[in-house]
Amino acid sequence: MSGSVILYLAGMVLVFAGQRLLGDGEALSMGLSVLGVALVLGAVGARVRRMGDAPTEAARDAHRKALLATAAGALSLVIYALSTDTVAEALLSDEEALKRWSVSWQAVWPIVWLLGTAPMLLIDLAIQDNAQVVQPVRVRQAVDNGLVMALGLALVFPLNYLAKEYNKRWDLAYFKTTAPGDSTRAIVENLSDPVVVRVFLPTSSDVTAELMGYFNQLQGPNLTVELLDHAAEPALAKDLKVRDNGYIAVTVKDGTDDAATKSWKVGDELDSAKRNLKKLDSEFRKRLLDLAKGKRTIYFTVGHDELNWRGGDLPEDKLTGLKKVLQAMNFKVEELGLTAGLGTAVPDDAAMVFVVGPKEPFLDGEIETLQRYVDAGGKLFIALEPDGEHLDGLLPHIGLKLGEGTLASATQYLRRSGDISDQTNVVTDRYSSHESTSNLSRYSKQLPMVTPGAGWLEEVSGGQGKVTIAVRSDDSVWADLDGDLKLGDGEEKKIRPIAAVVTGGDAPAPKDGEGDDAAAADDDGFRAMVIADATAISDLAIAFKGNQVYLIDGIGWLLGEAELGGSVESEEDVKIEHTREDQVTWFYGTIVGIPLLVLIFGVVRNRRRMGGVS
Repeated sequence: MSGSVILYLAGMVLVFAGQRLLGDGEALSMGLSVLGVALVLGAVGARVRRMGDAPTEAARDAHRKALLATAAGALSLVIYALSTDTVAEALLSDEEALKRWSVSWQAVWPIVWLLGTAPMLLIDLAIQDNAQVVQPVRVRQAVDNGLVMALGLALVFPLNYLAKEYNKRWDLAYFKTTAPGDSTRAIVENLSDPVVVRVFLPTSSDVTAELMGYFNQLQGPNLTVELLDHAAEPALAKDLKVRDNGYIAVTVKDGTDDAATKSWKVGDELDSAKRNLKKLDSEFRKRLLDLAKGKRTIYFTVGHDELNWRGGDLPEDKLTGLKKVLQAMNFKVEELGLTAGLGTAVPDDAAMVFVVGPKEPFLDGEIETLQRYVDAGGKLFIALEPDGEHLDGLLPHIGLKLGEGTLASATQYLRRSGDISDQTNVVTDRYSSHESTSNLSRYSKQLPMVTPGAGWLEEVSGGQGKVTIAVRSDDSVWADLDGDLKLGDGEEKKIRPIAAVVTGGDAPAPKDGEGDDAAAADDDGFRAMVIADATAISDLAIAFKGNQVYLIDGIGWLLGEAELGGSVESEEDVKIEHTREDQVTWFYGTIVGIPLLVLIFGVVRNRRRMGGVS
């Protein structure tokens, strides 16, 4: 480090000490400031002398650049002086003008100081490495790097001013508390007993505003909200089994002997509560359903190589997402095989039975059990695959059969693997106005369904119910019979039914104005949903919003509880699952691709630097 730099830095430190550490108006403060300015001017003079003594033109040019940088640093002291109250008040009298003057110069002088100091230090370092043979390339790089460094640091000053002036808190992490979803609002509106929500938090907590903002949107005749501090209501908190602040307690039939409460912890500090606030709507809805309707059981048939949440490695073979959706709707999920009664009778506590993608045939006794369940007014959800078991013993009983072939389209499909097999990933937005698909029909363009490897349905005579086609393909689709995924002889493009709903038994006639598909929620007739594509509700496709709405609204219709349908809001991050091919790509990309790019960049930059040395 040269003498000029030492003088410059010492002078700046003294000016800083005089102006910032000791305050204005004192003799010591003024003395240190004057001494500091003198040292900075001495640094300028020292640089001028070294420039005159330089042995080569390259060295003189380097010192000249250092001198300009040093002078810029000295100029920043003049600008700083203009920003002080003493100078500003001597020049201006208007208060608003004084503020604009001071703020402007206070923002400029640190930037000018950085633009001078950073390049000056790097240029001096380049000169000191070899004072006799100064390399112009090193000096140019020092100037460039110094300016980049200074401009980057200069961004701090305006940001600091804005933060101080407007006192804003910025949280750069993604966070948003959920709003009440359509389903939650519908459940609240249809409550048969009043519900009280008690939020245990102090009013000063940041979490309080988030929770009350959510619950205030739901307040009404059926739901009231109270904000309580645990310390102020110890007896009530004990009765509700709330141990501390940060809890939410939901009570139905409050104040009666039949009162029931569900509570859970959100947290009383915003940082720790963020994760729970992101899924607040689903958590509240789950407990509200438990109190209002109780936990019910949905059975999935097993023993025929069906799709299951315990399935294989591929997402199209698993029902993990479907199980989570049902649990979020407050259902208990159980398996129904021969040992659980599938060969004799469906359990009495079954709210619904799912048959999803069987590949092996059912026994005659199992088919008869499901037929009796349907005839007794049961609720059935059937999802089949064109290359799996067609349930020829059960589907005709409700007026349907599975057609031959797999649907394919050359235009309406979703690209996945990039080859011709993608043509079986048929996409559709053709929905009926039936209650089970009314939301899909209303927002069809925003909610297309993806049906990978779908089959198609046919109506047959002699069934026990009334069939309504709920989802269709468009007219670009054909049923591929020979597996070549090309339109061939005996294959034609036309609209084909993909999903249907069936009502039957003792269901009452629709009321006036409700349409042919309406039925009372408390009817004794059976209801069934049939889709010719089990993969459409597997982990592969359930992430698509249209598929989710089809499933959730369909379950609400099957049970005659429309409030179960609609959206459930969540801001929780969705886990991204990669295929084996994706993982291989990322693996080699990170351990080979990125280091190779760094190596190439280094070689190119090094060759350019070597080529520029003179």
